[in-house]
Amino acid sequence: MQLNFVTLDVFTLKAYGGNPLAVVFLPEASASAPLTQRQKHIICKEFNLSETIFVYPVTEHNKRTIDIFTVECEIPFAGHPTIGAASWFLSHAAASNSGVDTLVTKSGEIPISISDQATQAVAAKIAHNTRIHQNRFPLEELLRLHSSLKSFFKAGTDFPLFSIVNGMSQTFIELPNLEALAAVTTANGGEYLDVQHGAYLDEGWRSGLICVYFFVRDVDDDILGKKVIRTRMMLGGFEDPATGSSASGLTAWLALTEGKAGEEYQYHIVQGVEMGRRSDIGVVVALDGEKKIEKVELTGTAVQVSEGKIVVPE
Repeated sequence: MQLNFVTLDVFTLKAYGGNPLAVVFLPEASASAPLTQRQKHIICKEFNLSETIFVYPVTEHNKRTIDIFTVECEIPFAGHPTIGAASWFLSHAAASNSGVDTLVTKSGEIPISISDQATQAVAAKIAHNTRIHQNRFPLEELLRLHSSLKSFFKAGTDFPLFSIVNGMSQTFIELPNLEALAAVTTANGGEYLDVQHGAYLDEGWRSGLICVYFFVRDVDDDILGKKVIRTRMMLGGFEDPATGSSASGLTAWLALTEGKAGEEYQYHIVQGVEMGRRSDIGVVVALDGEKKIEKVELTGTAVQVSEGKIVVPE
């Protein structure tokens, strides 16, 4: 048996930019037995992208259920698969007339909509359960993993640890300029930050992964003609050209720590430039009257790159 698939480049309007995503369409239940987790993992490894999503057959006209997988495991939520799926259902091919307004994921239901008719950008309201952790990430550990940054920091510096939801955490490393951002490398030895033990995350939050998210504020962007936040994301030996979950986390943290109650903030993040895969990520964060997060809305575009059929593994 074969399954239909498409690939999209997400957070871009140009093919071969942004972050690639494979979208695999599962067959009707009557056509065959459901795919097993093992079969899905094999398909993900064949695509060898940071994420692949599996789209279930239609059961409700306005909802589409998706599973999100990395090459290693299934995950409840990720930003670029969510924007890719939203773009497919709202902007591409015959799916653009489907009337879909909700994605159903393992993290819950995510409302989606068109945010800009001209560019066909889509928006997804992201689930959030934020946490600013008590501990901070020490400079000594950062330089042990990223020794190329030694000249850019003063002794005694440390960095916040933050979760946008339980299981999706980041440490935010603010850099002084683009020279420092260009000097970032993957972690020495491909080492991941330790989640399970008590060094970093608060009790009850020690699951998932901790991304190291580097950023520079107020960068003049010639393409957009405005100031943006430039970022890079490292996870051990891996760099991601677009990380919607980390972008959502960074902007939520900025709004919580620097914003005012009752205000709404719009952020534009540019990631992946150093990889030759520029990604444009928009996030809107709204605070309520008690300065708690009321809304995190991720926005972006996607372009189709390929389509075909893939054989179901035995």
